[in-house]
Amino acid sequence: MTVSLTVIEQQFYLQVPVDRIMNSPAPDMNQTSPRNSSIKVYMLGCVDFDSFLTLQERALQEIRRQDTDQATLFVCEHPPIITVGREGSHAQLAESRQEFKASQLEVRWINRGGGALLHAPGQLAVYPLLPLNRMGLGIDDFQNGLVQSLLRMSAELGIEAAQHPDSVDIFGRCGQFAFLGAAIKSWISYYGLYINVSPDMKLQRLIDANQHDHRLTSLSATLTREASMSSVRESIVRNLVQQFGYQQTHIFTRHPLLHRVKKKVYVHP
Repeated sequence: MTVSLTVIEQQFYLQVPVDRIMNSPAPDMNQTSPRNSSIKVYMLGCVDFDSFLTLQERALQEIRRQDTDQATLFVCEHPPIITVGREGSHAQLAESRQEFKASQLEVRWINRGGGALLHAPGQLAVYPLLPLNRMGLGIDDFQNGLVQSLLRMSAELGIEAAQHPDSVDIFGRCGQFAFLGAAIKSWISYYGLYINVSPDMKLQRLIDANQHDHRLTSLSATLTREASMSSVRESIVRNLVQQFGYQQTHIFTRHPLLHRVKKKVYVHP
């Protein structure tokens, strides 16, 4: 399979230089009193993946040090990159290695659930960092909360969706459009879930992301019209917040450890 790619300029967020991170004040993770059930939601646009990993680790450390059940939710898109989770393998990438090199697509092997995924603009990445032990939640409770939030979001959009019986991934009449790829460290959740809203599906199919013989698709294809990224974002955030019982939500559209830059990225024309 040969895929031609073109270069465009795109604005996205990068981590600020390390010396500025070390000298800048940490985001206040304890705005509310203990057990006040609040969650910080960061709507960040398009974020460089490696910069997000640093941001996520910083947030994990802050949550680990606090003694409340306050949580953080990152919502963003990523420039084109491939990540491979704990259940992934080289076989998922084998058929398209030449295309990866030609398009300068980088591959990251990371410690999340699931297999290989190609992230790109049009795919919504949702990362809930929840102190599960302080919330009284087990692994099954957390996983079920993610699934139920996706199913309720789908219903609000008018999509009949279901969980695959052999996995936690979500699919509709046209195929699979949502993927779970979370992890837990010291009983704090990180990474999360990915929703194909309106990405370039030819680019998505460069990898064998589907392990259950369901066609990869998007919300736009399922709806047979362009899905609104803002509507999907609002719905999944609201359902996650409600599902996990948070009463107060603080929403931010930027983060002090990120700054906006322009970079050339490769996309399918």
